[in-house]
Amino acid sequence: MKKYFFIIIMCSILILSITGCDKSKNPVNVDELNKVNAEIIKFFSNNGINVYDNYIFNYIDEENNVVVVGLLNNNKEEQEQFKKLVINSDLIKFVKGEKLENSNENKNNENLKTFIRTYNILNIANSNDENYIYLTIRQFQAEEVQTIKVEKKLCPQIEEGKNYEFTIKPNKKLEDNILSIFANSTIISIKETDKIGLNQIQDSI
Repeated sequence: MKKYFFIIIMCSILILSITGCDKSKNPVNVDELNKVNAEIIKFFSNNGINVYDNYIFNYIDEENNVVVVGLLNNNKEEQEQFKKLVINSDLIKFVKGEKLENSNENKNNENLKTFIRTYNILNIANSNDENYIYLTIRQFQAEEVQTIKVEKKLCPQIEEGKNYEFTIKPNKKLEDNILSIFANSTIISIKETDKIGLNQIQDSI
């Protein structure tokens, strides 16, 4: 009888070890992601992005339960530097980003047409200049993510997670990517839109 009881216990332990608490599959609490993301925003809001010029953007990826941080140089040393300077968290996923530089070349070129592109706002952060904010944006069905600096007055009530139509006036010939568009253009207006998916306005350049 004791032997039979022992076998039952051992089988139960074996089953629990196979089907039980696999913590790797448990979803991360969204509040934890928000806390880490908020700490990053707070750091750069208080200190400016120039304090660590290798930083490009950050946003929450709820599908994969991580806070994505874009670094210009995404090697191990720079990742450790970010953790030491800003925040050290296992919820951070580092990816490579591209530097966005402002440009006003050929501002009066009348041959370049104004166009509209729709972007989803992944993240909003204040800048050292109270008249500007940083927006981390992505276009529908595109992998590129970039952080841009825009005037607050263009859309003072802008919100994360929503889609906005950017009316853009090129200052020079553009390549068809966020980095080129916003480095070489003037933003005329930013308006919220309820259009989704393929119904969004995505004018050709």
